[in-house]
Amino acid sequence: MPSATSKYRFDLDGLRGIAIALVVVFHVYVGRVSGGVDVFLLLSGYFFLGALVRNAQKPEQSINPWWSIWRTLRRLAPGLLVVLAATTIAAFTLAPTLIEGRNAKQLFASILYYQNYQLARHGADYAAAADDTSPLQHLWSMSVQGQFYLAAILIISGLAWYLQRNLTTAASRLASILQWILLAFTLASFGWAWHLHLTNQAFAYYSTGARLWELCLGGLLVLHQSRLTVSSTASRILAPLGLVMVISTGFFFDGGQLFPGPWALWPLLGAAFVIIAGGQPGFTTRVLSSPPMLFFGEIAYALYLWHWPLLIIATVFFNQAEPSFAVGTAVIVASLVLAWFTNRYVEKPLAQRRRRPRKDEDVVAEATALLKTSAASRRRAMAGIALATIAGSMLVLKPIHAYRVEVASASVLDKRDYPGMLEVTDGAHVPDVKRIQPNPSYIRDLWPQPAFDGCITLGLEEADKVITTKRLTDDSPCVYGDVNGDKTMVLVGGSHSEHWFSPLDAAAKEAGYRLVIILRQGCPPMMSPIEGVGDICIEWTHAVLDYLDTIDPDVVVATSSRPGSELTDYMPSGYQEFYQEVLARGPRVIGIRDTPWAYDTNGESFSPTKCLIHPRSTPTMPESDSSLHTPCDIPRVLVMSPENEADYVFADEPRALSLDFTDEFCDDQRCRAIIGNTYVYRDDNHISNEIAESLSKEMTRRLLPFLNEA
Repeated sequence: MPSATSKYRFDLDGLRGIAIALVVVFHVYVGRVSGGVDVFLLLSGYFFLGALVRNAQKPEQSINPWWSIWRTLRRLAPGLLVVLAATTIAAFTLAPTLIEGRNAKQLFASILYYQNYQLARHGADYAAAADDTSPLQHLWSMSVQGQFYLAAILIISGLAWYLQRNLTTAASRLASILQWILLAFTLASFGWAWHLHLTNQAFAYYSTGARLWELCLGGLLVLHQSRLTVSSTASRILAPLGLVMVISTGFFFDGGQLFPGPWALWPLLGAAFVIIAGGQPGFTTRVLSSPPMLFFGEIAYALYLWHWPLLIIATVFFNQAEPSFAVGTAVIVASLVLAWFTNRYVEKPLAQRRRRPRKDEDVVAEATALLKTSAASRRRAMAGIALATIAGSMLVLKPIHAYRVEVASASVLDKRDYPGMLEVTDGAHVPDVKRIQPNPSYIRDLWPQPAFDGCITLGLEEADKVITTKRLTDDSPCVYGDVNGDKTMVLVGGSHSEHWFSPLDAAAKEAGYRLVIILRQGCPPMMSPIEGVGDICIEWTHAVLDYLDTIDPDVVVATSSRPGSELTDYMPSGYQEFYQEVLARGPRVIGIRDTPWAYDTNGESFSPTKCLIHPRSTPTMPESDSSLHTPCDIPRVLVMSPENEADYVFADEPRALSLDFTDEFCDDQRCRAIIGNTYVYRDDNHISNEIAESLSKEMTRRLLPFLNEA
């Protein structure tokens, strides 16, 4: 029968060290995913499931799942909490632009081990380090492992309990049954990963379901290792071949775009070859079992925890779009030192030292006695209390931030001090103020009201799903404006349609229109492929058109342009085809030219608001003599075409209106980062809700003649 019994494999500790070293080196110097995490997950499944099975096969050992959970927590939590606390402090002191709601949510998710789904929900790109990347993004893999560990503990403990109650040969049957469970999970997960790779790679990368096969494959290898023995000759071939496959992965494959789909078999088969080689004497085994490799294997977990936040914070601090060679090298050195220190003074002292308890042992009584008699036990208990306090302190940051956002979103800026766009449209006086608003710490989370109400289809949802009710609040229809009006205006599109909500809402109320919201994350309405936009949006657009047929609106509003390959905006044919479809169905249309996206003269995207509050992040800009300009403005010629293409597309269509507010955002030279004491941008391509709201008066003036024609 399969078994998990074996001699300890020191060469696999070295392989684990190499896997994490590859992760660090490729993150720092190459800016892509190396496959090291995939190998690390396989080895985690190998070691963790092997230990669980060996314990469950001993009839005298306790199979209470709590002891395995407690042991795992003591191995993982101390290092994680220390790094999270240090990262939080460093962000506040060295990189204040990282203090925002997205990272507060990720901090919360990291502590509770669901960071991978937090990232998947927001479609985070893990390809490289940059100055706007989360310093906690790498912890997705810790969440995958944590979820797997908990499920494995519960399944194996439950299976062992059942077998011990019903069979006299429980120990021998457990591994035999478990192999089929693991095989089923491996095949199902591999199929799911392959499917997601073809349909939604961003979600696949972070999905526990898609990653499960990598961990379960490690479990299958440990259960069958006695059957996978090879000759010394075969071992001398498999071991170096496997090591070369592991090391070469990052040079051949971009893991961020391909893993954990079928191409992940390359590094995982390489790791499997090293495992099957059995650690027999040979050059590869000597290298992997050498002191330097064992050192990397011992500090691998801590090294993984430290390197990414140090890399991101250093990148922000030194005002680099991506880390330079010098900064990256310094980060690696600092990561090694901190990893050694963490392993030596945090992980080892706080790890569970005693063997797993027998069924007849009273562990609680033993622990209580040790607290009374052992100074070392008391020190460990105090350290545990301190870590729990740290965890609690960090967990409250998310609700605190959420409360601040709620208060800010419910308040309205005083137009006497913060006129916003009224400075441009109405010549409003702009007084001197101590602070530009809204608060940059949470400007990114001050969305238009439909986002808070849940009136938007998220990127991970079905392609044909159209959200029409306020699913995060009262589940009423996503209708705004004059809700009792006898005419209907529909706002369609993605977040760039959404950020026009406030002024459109004001105009709809004035004109007596119901304003219906139909939005999908990342999806402009389009009928044919557009570079940089997922084809899923085409299917969604067809679903939107079907829904429009059911409600028969009077007016449909969407954006009419987006940046092209040369950064300047244009009107894609897919947009034009959408407007033609709507016009053919009867409604009139309004196309709003997209707002300027923030690029500097090097073609790098940046957040003008972050740039303004953190001088180190100032992008490369041409000189300007205007007192209204800042170094964080956007060169107009770089991002906006001389003419609005929609003006020509709609020129001969009396039932279409082209709106263009470019001259409000930009003068002849630059598109401004601050207008009327108000930050214009909430990130690198969305205008702030406050600046949009200040356009309400001008939007109403321009729309009323068109809306009142019907």
